[in-house]
Amino acid sequence: MSFLNTKPLIYPILNGELQTEEIDLSVHVPSRLATLLGNKELDIGLIPIVEYFRANDQGKGYRVLPNISIASQGSVLSIQLFSRVPIQEIQHIALDTSSRSSVALLKILLAEKYRLSPTLVPCDPSINPATATEAVLLIGDPALKNLGATEYSIDLGTEWHELTGLPFVYACWVARGDVELGNVPNLLLEAKNRGVTQIPEIARIEAEKLGFPENLCKDYLQHHIHYDLDESEIAGLEHFYKLAVKNGLVESERTLTFAS
Repeated sequence: MSFLNTKPLIYPILNGELQTEEIDLSVHVPSRLATLLGNKELDIGLIPIVEYFRANDQGKGYRVLPNISIASQGSVLSIQLFSRVPIQEIQHIALDTSSRSSVALLKILLAEKYRLSPTLVPCDPSINPATATEAVLLIGDPALKNLGATEYSIDLGTEWHELTGLPFVYACWVARGDVELGNVPNLLLEAKNRGVTQIPEIARIEAEKLGFPENLCKDYLQHHIHYDLDESEIAGLEHFYKLAVKNGLVESERTLTFAS
């Protein structure tokens, strides 16, 4: 993925510290990666987790690589519903469709917590939430850029944790079922383990690129984003799966399959 929150997972590969001929990286927004993986143009993709659920429905045999995710255990900062009216009064929401998991999460929160069913329309992530329609869902770097832009807002990571008491997993490395993985899962795990120790350096470099305060980038990567996939994250995944089925966002609940 092209977002800031993915950089600790791939930085040691991007900077040449972890050299391998087994991995050829492509960088896109998450929804595009899901499409490329589905078209067999990628072997492994860091994709929105709801796309793994939908692939399960279609019998594609996708496998989740263990021990790595992009998750939050409360506030995530980078997935925000910005609103110019109180949340309970929202009737229209423009959706940044860069991450399908975040859109699915918003729909679940609207149904399960707020009992709302506003009109939803897609929008470009460059939209200005302070002047656009009454409410806008922004994801990733555009959300970070617009923090505080509207009088009302909700952080979807916080909302999920308050609703369930569980972490929320936004994305995982997912492999196609017909791909021989070789040593790649170990290489990606090593990249993660190294990358999370390099967050101060990553924050400094990415802050300059994005025009963000360095402290914001560092705090975001160190305290809001979590990169493990342990028992609590898996419990959060399974609960999200159940609610996605309940709310008609995926067809049926199946067992999560992990690469060995």
